[in-house]
Amino acid sequence: MTIAGGVLGAVFATAGMLLHDAWGGARVPLAIGLGAVTLLYALSEVGFISLPVPGRSWQVPASWVRNGFYRSAVIFGGTVGLGVFTRIPYASLPVLLAWLVVSGNPVYGVAAGLVYGGTRALSIYSSANIKETDQLVGWNQRIMAMIPAVHRWTGFALAMFAAYLLLAPNV
Repeated sequence: MTIAGGVLGAVFATAGMLLHDAWGGARVPLAIGLGAVTLLYALSEVGFISLPVPGRSWQVPASWVRNGFYRSAVIFGGTVGLGVFTRIPYASLPVLLAWLVVSGNPVYGVAAGLVYGGTRALSIYSSANIKETDQLVGWNQRIMAMIPAVHRWTGFALAMFAAYLLLAPNV
């Protein structure tokens, strides 16, 4: 998941870098427009408004994870880590990908993608030492109970990023 996230970030940022010549001076207006969208998604994450998060609700087929541990891990992690093929639970990913295109910096793209993929895999990393099914179920329930708080944290982070995008071009 972590590596796939890094690849995804690199692809979006490289696409932005290649588009920069075509955009001319439109980068600042694009950043401001993204700031406005980011602010709306921040409000959605904390529950003030309701916006759909772009993405697909496709699930990895069970047959993909029945072909040996390492092969299954690569297939599952590579697909889920990309984030764009499966359900996206937080608005931060589409905002991140849009920012990577606007910024057009592949180094930031790789770094941000690695952080995204690693964060998406935290539940897997944190359960690596759990051996019993009951313990794993309990751990999963504790993670699921944290979802409302994570949406609030995501909303706060998006609000801070929106402020940066809206104010930075004027500083």
